[in-house]
Amino acid sequence: MKSEIILEQPRKVTVVESIVEQIVRQIQAGKLKPGDRLPSERELIKILRVSRSSVREALQGLAMMGLIESRAGQGTFVSDKLHLMVPDLSHPGISARLQREMRLKLIEARRTVECAVARLAAERATDEGIAKLNEILAQYCETALHGSYQRALIGPHHDFHIQLAEMTQNPFYPPVVETLIRAIPPSLRETEFIALGEPDPRKILEIEVEIHAAIASAVAARDGEGACAAMERHMDFEERLVHKALSDPQE
Repeated sequence: MKSEIILEQPRKVTVVESIVEQIVRQIQAGKLKPGDRLPSERELIKILRVSRSSVREALQGLAMMGLIESRAGQGTFVSDKLHLMVPDLSHPGISARLQREMRLKLIEARRTVECAVARLAAERATDEGIAKLNEILAQYCETALHGSYQRALIGPHHDFHIQLAEMTQNPFYPPVVETLIRAIPPSLRETEFIALGEPDPRKILEIEVEIHAAIASAVAARDGEGACAAMERHMDFEERLVHKALSDPQE
C-alpha cells in the first residue's frame, strides 16, 4: 500500500458504503492508479476496524462497478480498463443491500442527465424528431400493453430515451444515456415490477406508458420545463420501484 493513501474508520450506519466511497475517492484523487495493488483483505480489516463480511461486500461492490479486479495469487488491483466497464447490477455475488444502493445511485445519475436531456430535446425539437419520438412511443405502447413486456423493456423503451438524447443535437448525450440505460438488466426491472405486488407486470407498464407519453407530449409542445418535470416524475417512479423491490433490511 502506498504511504499517501489515507483511510479512516467508516461511519457505523453505512459501513460498506463508506468503505466503497473511500476507495473511490482515492482513485479519483489519483492516490490509487490503474494497476495499483490494494491492501489485502486482512490489512483492510485492520486499517478500517470493520468485519471481514463488510470488507468483502465493499470489494464485491467495487468489482461490480468495474473499479477493481482480482488476480489469482497476486491480490486485488485497481482496474486498468475502467472506461470499458459498466456495473453489473444483477451480479449474483452482490448483496441485496449493495444492489439497492447502486440501483439508487444509478437513478440519481439518470435524473441528473436525463432531465437535462428532456429539457434540451424539447427546446431543440424538430418536426422530424418529434414524429420519430411519437412513432417510438406508439411502438412502446403496443409492445408493453399488447405484446411482450420483456421486449418493451429492452426495445422501444430504450429507443425512446436514445431518441430524446439525439434530439438534443449534442453528440455527447446519446452514448451517456446508452450507458445508463444498458446498466439496468431487464431481469432486475422485471423483478422490480413484480415486487410491487401486481399480479401482472403490465399494470406497472401502464403507468410507465403514461409517464413516457407525458414526456413526449411536452417535447412535442417544445416545453422544456414541462419535459424536465415529466422526466423527474419518471425518475420518482423508478425510485418507488427500487424501494419496494429492494427494501433495506435495516429500515
